Amino acid sequence: MRKTFMLICTVLCIHAVFANDIQVANTGLTNQNTGTHTTQIKFDVSWKNSWRTSTNEANYDGAWIFVKYRKLNTTLWQHCTLNPAGFSAPSGSSIKVSGDGKGLWIYRNANGIGDVNFTNGRVVWNYGNDGVLDTDSCEIQVYALEMVYVPQGAFYLGSGGTESYAFKDSSSSSPFRVLGEGTINYGTSNGNLYSAAGGAGYTISASYPKGFAAFWCMKYECSQQQYVDFLNNLDLARASVNGISSFTGTHPALIAANPERAMGGISTSYFLAFTDWAGLRPMTEMEYEKACRGANIFPLPNEYAWGSTTGVPANAVNNDGTSSESYNAAANVNSNFLGRMARCGGFATVSTASNRELSGATYYGIMEMSGNGMERVVRLANIPPVMAFSSTVHGDGNIAASGAANVQNWIDIATNSTLNFGTRGSGFGNGLSNLYCISDRTFMISFFGDAGNNFSFRVVRTAE
Repeated sequence: MRKTFMLICTVLCIHAVFANDIQVANTGLTNQNTGTHTTQIKFDVSWKNSWRTSTNEANYDGAWIFVKYRKLNTTLWQHCTLNPAGFSAPSGSSIKVSGDGKGLWIYRNANGIGDVNFTNGRVVWNYGNDGVLDTDSCEIQVYALEMVYVPQGAFYLGSGGTESYAFKDSSSSSPFRVLGEGTINYGTSNGNLYSAAGGAGYTISASYPKGFAAFWCMKYECSQQQYVDFLNNLDLARASVNGISSFTGTHPALIAANPERAMGGISTSYFLAFTDWAGLRPMTEMEYEKACRGANIFPLPNEYAWGSTTGVPANAVNNDGTSSESYNAAANVNSNFLGRMARCGGFATVSTASNRELSGATYYGIMEMSGNGMERVVRLANIPPVMAFSSTVHGDGNIAASGAANVQNWIDIATNSTLNFGTRGSGFGNGLSNLYCISDRTFMISFFGDAGNNFSFRVVRTAE
């Protein structure tokens, strides 16, 4: 009997930028099994400036890959459920499929640095679980986001410096050490976590992600191309309420004016919809400090994300608006001069890639965590929806018909987004100051609005 399960394969990947240049190619479906209602998705993936190290940072970069499918002659793209078993990792790589099947991580399986090109990867799609029949014709779209693995480990909140509202040990101005993911007491009692913002004492729930446990973080802020790919994958009704007017072209062929630049003007609702669609989750402000500072590193007072107290703002532009846009050679931060978002990873060049301070990278190699776009994070506060926020709850890949994220806890948090969310790291509209410091919490305590040209985002997923 002739199989009529037919593939019309469309590959969408993150637009090429110098610092990452992630590409997905040669996708397809193969080895359908009508007995188990599964088929294999095949793919190649490559990106630049990859690494894995077992010393110092003891971490690595990788890609989060997820797949969307659409039945022929329909308009709704839905999320593919992947099988945690049965995959085939390309030579030189490891694959880990998430427990909920919403995507996979692929990363180096041994120490190394440089470009990677992983070919002939395969993962099993449980299409029967997604309501697809053996005889249905479908098309798929494969997406990849560069991520960085932040390993488990104790770390410090606050730097002991002069940052506004910084976390500290309650009995002094010293940094507070986070030793696990269990409950933490906030308040003025000896040994508690506290902040210059003050407030009544309470117990931080065990579910609130504290940064001790391992997680994956987007290497770059969401780019214009990543965001337009998201909109083009939605149906028109959903796309229309998520910032479609920021782009030219006609849906579903919207065009980003500057694909490589970080996406600005992102509201809380836009940010949560993208996060749900990608199968990821928001980052907390505690995780932000861990991702910047690293584990078991005693803080330098008033340090920026790159681990020093000095920075060189971009004040000249080369190849403006192109995929090779760069800045004055010594620059490592976008603050004030450009008046707009910089290219994602634009401060990492061949000569600076291995130097944290010169490239503006965090301890783990995450880019632009100080400056460029303001990093939206979940605030630490004694508010029921915030204390219910969990490291185990990620987006399911399918947003509501209204165009909004449909993760109930996130909806509860977003009902008062100016209280429950805040931003860290400042943005391009401010001069280089304490606002850019890892531990500064000015815009966690006095969050001035829900969106603005300075506002971007990156999101995370708990490691497994």
